Amino acid sequence: MTFDTLNLMEVEILSHKIDKTAGFKVVIVDSSIIESHLTKSLAELMTSSASVFVKSYGQGSLATTSFRGASAAHTQVLWNGVNINSPMPGQTDFSQIPVYFVDRVKLFYGAGSISQTNGGLGGSISLDNEISWNNTLDVQLLQELASFETFRTFATVRLGNSRFQSSTRVLSASAKNDFKFLNNAVNRENPPIETRKDASFNQKGFLQEFSLKTGNHGMLSARLWAQENFREIPPNIMANAPEGNEKLNESFVRGLLSFDYFKGPASLTLQTGILHNHLNYQNKISLTDASNSVVSLVNSVKYQNQITNNFVVSAGANFNHHEVNSENYEATKFRNEGSGYLGLNFSFKNKLYLSFIARQEIIDGKTMPFTPSFGLNYNLTKNDDLTIKFNVAKNFHTPTLNDLYWNPGGNENLQNETGYSAESSFSFKKQSKSVKFETGLTAFYSDIQNWIMWLPDSVYSYWSPSNLKNVISKGIEFEVKLSGKSGKVDWTCAFGYAFTSAVNKKALSENDLSVGKQLIYVPRNTLNNTLQLNYRNFSLTYTLNFAGIRYTTSDNSRYLPGYVVDELRFAKRLKLGKSLFDLQFSINNLTAQNYQVIAWQPMPGRNYRFSVSYKFGK
Repeated sequence: MTFDTLNLMEVEILSHKIDKTAGFKVVIVDSSIIESHLTKSLAELMTSSASVFVKSYGQGSLATTSFRGASAAHTQVLWNGVNINSPMPGQTDFSQIPVYFVDRVKLFYGAGSISQTNGGLGGSISLDNEISWNNTLDVQLLQELASFETFRTFATVRLGNSRFQSSTRVLSASAKNDFKFLNNAVNRENPPIETRKDASFNQKGFLQEFSLKTGNHGMLSARLWAQENFREIPPNIMANAPEGNEKLNESFVRGLLSFDYFKGPASLTLQTGILHNHLNYQNKISLTDASNSVVSLVNSVKYQNQITNNFVVSAGANFNHHEVNSENYEATKFRNEGSGYLGLNFSFKNKLYLSFIARQEIIDGKTMPFTPSFGLNYNLTKNDDLTIKFNVAKNFHTPTLNDLYWNPGGNENLQNETGYSAESSFSFKKQSKSVKFETGLTAFYSDIQNWIMWLPDSVYSYWSPSNLKNVISKGIEFEVKLSGKSGKVDWTCAFGYAFTSAVNKKALSENDLSVGKQLIYVPRNTLNNTLQLNYRNFSLTYTLNFAGIRYTTSDNSRYLPGYVVDELRFAKRLKLGKSLFDLQFSINNLTAQNYQVIAWQPMPGRNYRFSVSYKFGK
């Protein structure tokens, strides 16, 4: 008798990719979370999905981040590898970055930012756009209606083939933003209900991408991001200001051309681009009508090669030129930045991974501090279920152009802020038949010296910066995630908690009471929690975010109470042929909390959003 079927023993083949950020904490925001936040700003995405405190003045208003107690200028933001922080204040307004224009978000905590750029004493955020070479035609129309006369419209058209792809995205958003709030500045015991005024905003944006494969090994990409942002700046609720007192108009254009070459284990990337930003600020009371213009030329080259199965080398260089015209500078100011880096990554028996990164930067002909970093991962189990990490690094942040040249007050004698950091963590994961368990605990420590602080001058009455503080930041970050399936219901529960102690260790004056005190607007305790249930094409998501007390004075004599903000979101997907309809309804601030993130800047109570998305794809 002859058998035509043979039963073979199972063979398992495992391969480990060398981790180029071994030892450092890097978090990639899940694509499903980005998908559910498409109509929101990056500030709102960060608030609900990361252990990063977002300092926000409200919907459409200025929003910045604080990684591990560092300042907003200590967070570097990169778009497809290009730093988009303004060279003037040295930061990015997260309320002006639409999630709809972003495909991938990566957070590099602490010294992990050195793998991207210098200056991220707190960390860095990488925003990337991705290409789908399988796409033939993809069309999306998305409309959102929300409380406070908020309207947002989005559209995308993607088309191409296996060699050429084009992606066009547009947005238009506006809001009167006239929400009700309890004015505790008038009466703390029985605050009257008032209406927020002069807080409207509108936004228009356009993102065009072209990608072309050149031969079998090359790819050419071109991107153009143009956007106009207008907003009224409402006064704090203790101030009396005329109607429409403050307004801000901002527009920017970011153009980027990239060439990637891949052959075997080696890759080469060349980038060049131009960034132009124009800002106009108006204030009736001070009779101010000031304009600022920034033009930046950015260039970079990156090379990577896997020399052996256990060794990867990477190197690169950047050259950036900034030109700033501001009515608050005595003359046009320039900044030239050149930098080079070298990265070495090793693996040993797929258990131990080592990462060495070194950067050297030259700014305006002056050699900046050398910034080395070292990290390691060690897998304690054969299947990588239990891993420990450790890193140690040096970093620095150069004074911004506003710090140096703002008139009046700029201080051209400022020194670089320098930071030394260390971090240790462990992660554990376990998979059973029906439940997946993941958890991690990170402990961090950083010492930032020559922290730049603006204080009123005792002689001339205007504010001026000096290298005054020495800040010690330390704490822990804990995450746990459970996911599984119960019957026909897929479920996920994620919890994150962070404790941050950011304390000034240096007296600013003889009678300074800030020594040993927590920095203002840095909560010691933050947490976020998400519970999601999926049944067929229906999902229910509940998120909760907590921020503890934030001190509003450097001696910690005054503070804002902690707050809890939650959201309940319903979503339903309908499929008709090649068309998809996504319906989403959310209730924000479900428990109608009366709270302030910034002193005397009220946040809205319970409010609602409803969106409809239509997709057609081939």
